[in-house]
Amino acid sequence: MQYALVYSYDPAEAGPGGDKEVQEWIDLDNELTEAGIKVHEAGFHPGAEGKTVTVRDGGTAVEDGVAAGAVVAGYYVLDVPDERTAVFWAGRIPSARYGRVEVRRVAVV
Repeated sequence: MQYALVYSYDPAEAGPGGDKEVQEWIDLDNELTEAGIKVHEAGFHPGAEGKTVTVRDGGTAVEDGVAAGAVVAGYYVLDVPDERTAVFWAGRIPSARYGRVEVRRVAVV
């Protein structure tokens, strides 16, 4: 089964990051690759560089940036045997210490 691990955080509560956290991300990525369960992963550029699109009453509005609050920073898609395994790997994502990780089963068609 495929699960998406969508990680987000509130920039006001973000940890210090730095070289140590960068190495944790690299190590996690290597572990997932070596385990043969990583389908895809990607991080996002800062929300200020994004756009928010809404459609209301037949009109489309485009605003600079993304909604305030928690910022979706990226995601992994893993192919694992069950939700429990997906939750285990979600707990290994470095930003889970100061943010959150949603575990969502992927609808594969």
